[in-house]
Amino acid sequence: MPATQTPPTVGLALQGGGAHTAFTWGVLDRLLDEVAQGKLFIRAISGTSGGALNAAACAYGLNESVAEAKRALERLWTLVGASSYWHPFYNWPTEWLNSPYRWNVDLNPFVIAQGMLQQISSPYATPWAVNPIGPIMEKVIPDFGAINQHNESAPELYIAATNVDLTALRIFGPTEITAKVLMASACLPTLFEAVEIDGEFYWDGGYMANPALNPLVDHVDDILSVLIDPLVVKRGPPTLPRQIVNRINELSFGASWVTEVRQIELMNELVAENTTVVHHGKAYTTKRFHVIQAEHLMEEIGAASKDTPCIELFLALRKAGWTAADGWVHECLPSVGKTSTFDLNKLVKSRLEGSPSAIHMVQEAERKKS
Repeated sequence: MPATQTPPTVGLALQGGGAHTAFTWGVLDRLLDEVAQGKLFIRAISGTSGGALNAAACAYGLNESVAEAKRALERLWTLVGASSYWHPFYNWPTEWLNSPYRWNVDLNPFVIAQGMLQQISSPYATPWAVNPIGPIMEKVIPDFGAINQHNESAPELYIAATNVDLTALRIFGPTEITAKVLMASACLPTLFEAVEIDGEFYWDGGYMANPALNPLVDHVDDILSVLIDPLVVKRGPPTLPRQIVNRINELSFGASWVTEVRQIELMNELVAENTTVVHHGKAYTTKRFHVIQAEHLMEEIGAASKDTPCIELFLALRKAGWTAADGWVHECLPSVGKTSTFDLNKLVKSRLEGSPSAIHMVQEAERKKS
């Protein structure tokens, strides 16, 4: 990092979302340019599911250099693409469209059939369907000790998984990260068997935290979330079976982030009232929030394409993520360390109040954004 004044410091919270988390690849690629120039420092990263894979690749690479972090992310998505059976040809009938909608497979007969099969089958009935995440991450990260014994230029890494038996969130922190932990965080139970770690069984971390924000609170005052699932959709309530299931999943996976942001904001309010708040044995300081997302794009490509990974889709999402992050860098990075660039009162607090006036506030905020 070039010798300059102390750069703005953030903690990254990387949401999961299957193939759509290639969007985060592009976001990280752009943010790493700022890290290389000494204009941004990433103190810690929390990741879930696909976000966990991005987080691990980035953290591992940063132990050596920004260039190695970029290479690790590219290796990750190249290997995932190479292991997939999906080809853009299967995107019938949208494959020839010259727009992001070409990736929308919500009504694709292959995808509908795949979803139906998951309702009557089980990964325990198909033991030959091996989870590819472990072998892929061992190629991306040949030395997990580099993550668990990271240097000062690399971020602390936290990975979320869901304990199946206990209905509990498990955060794997520094010294605990392995390929198996990453498999657990990204383990969709309709596709893969639960991952056993130290006698406990784990599923995708998104069921309990998508992503977990609490680990970042101890390290930074500015939390930058990279969101995959749209908080707002313009299309109205879904009417077709597959679309209904997709939106249910989006709501379920997004709810934990909204709730956790609100909890942190409540602590902010206590501090603003001069109330001493102690968090994990330390005096709590006010947290600021920032978000990078592309809601319109994610709505346009549909949720079902999360399960249709291919390198062409990854590259398209990488480009979109880079563009979104570039806009954030120019518009919001100067505010890091000073103020939030995400309106918590209108966009989070109101979502949980439930009153007509609160819903109206959300609608007005979204109208001004668009």
